[in-house]
Amino acid sequence: MNDAPRNEPHPGALSDDDLDVFGFVDHGEEDPDDDAGPAPYAAAGAAGASAGLFGRRDRRRGSAALSDRARARRRRSVVVISVVAALVVLSLALVVRGLLAGNDFSEAAGDEVTFTVEPGEGLNSVASRLDRQGVIGSAAALRRAAEESGSTVIGAGDFVLREQMPAAEALAVLQGRTRSAVHYVVVNRGQRLDEVLDALVASTGLERAEFERAAQDTAAFGVPASAPNLEGWLDPGEYRIPVEADAHEVLAELVKPRRAGLEAAGVTDPAEQHRVLTVASILEAEALPQDYARVAGIIENRLAEGNTETGGLLQVDATVTYGLGIRGLQFSAAQRQDASNPYNTYQHRGLPPGPIGMPSDAAVEAALHPEPSDDYYWVTTDIGTGHTEFSSTYEEHLGYVREYRNYCASNPGVC
Repeated sequence: MNDAPRNEPHPGALSDDDLDVFGFVDHGEEDPDDDAGPAPYAAAGAAGASAGLFGRRDRRRGSAALSDRARARRRRSVVVISVVAALVVLSLALVVRGLLAGNDFSEAAGDEVTFTVEPGEGLNSVASRLDRQGVIGSAAALRRAAEESGSTVIGAGDFVLREQMPAAEALAVLQGRTRSAVHYVVVNRGQRLDEVLDALVASTGLERAEFERAAQDTAAFGVPASAPNLEGWLDPGEYRIPVEADAHEVLAELVKPRRAGLEAAGVTDPAEQHRVLTVASILEAEALPQDYARVAGIIENRLAEGNTETGGLLQVDATVTYGLGIRGLQFSAAQRQDASNPYNTYQHRGLPPGPIGMPSDAAVEAALHPEPSDDYYWVTTDIGTGHTEFSSTYEEHLGYVREYRNYCASNPGVC
């Protein structure tokens, strides 16, 4: 029979203080000189007192161990917090730097685009426009790239960029430090070779003599030997020519689409190519686009065997003035009778020696597909509106010619 009180713990049982060794119960810090102890130990006998004594010693050792662990945990917490704080500060610094420096693309992507810098346009304006078009990540990125390059100067002109590209790469193009810089070249329909060469000199900065020498070497461009030069072979349009191209390379770019167009139309014979371009150049000089095909049919009627209306003479004013080296449709009676002009189609039957200007694709198409008719004559009676009259007899034609002369008398300087 056990005489110990019913509520007295067994001497061998674990108390809360014993469990504290494992850190499950937090008793806090106690005064080591306090002998009161918990109530259960005060009510015990000698064995209970002994157990209570050992219990206090174990609790103190457990509390010391807990305190060490708590301090270690606090130290680890401080380290973790410090690291996290440092990362946050670094992230904020990078964000601020990004906001100040601006977004930027890491690599070029997308198709080529042409970007025009106007004369006198500054870096800030260019940067803003490139930003709005999405070519660069931000205007700030281009400004930073300019500062790092040591130059904020951008030249005027047309530049080939990509739909998206790093600011530094875009700047290199705009400053002419890469091969993507181009010369912008325009060939207008109806322009003569001399006029095109003048425009090429102005747009590329190359010497006129270089273009003249290159234009004489027609064989180098695959142009028929019958062509005296590149007249008629430079296809009207807009071109972007690399800045490092020489005169021959520039002209080759202008001839390339003309040759490709003729070959696509099935015109591969050199003599036929020469004939088509000659007729097309006359259409370009003498008619409006809506009349190209009809005038082409009249030219074929005049060139046809057995033509008794004009006797095989084209009688085209534009060819005469081309041979004279002048612009306009007015020339003297003496000049009309001058057979020394090889382009005088009032004196020489058939087509002139070659094209008299650069025909458009529409004029070439009309020369390939002339509109049949019984007409032999045409005259534009109103230069302002382009109104043109067609006739099959010379008598009828003379009436329209009088209308034309009256118009010219009423509009000096127009004809």
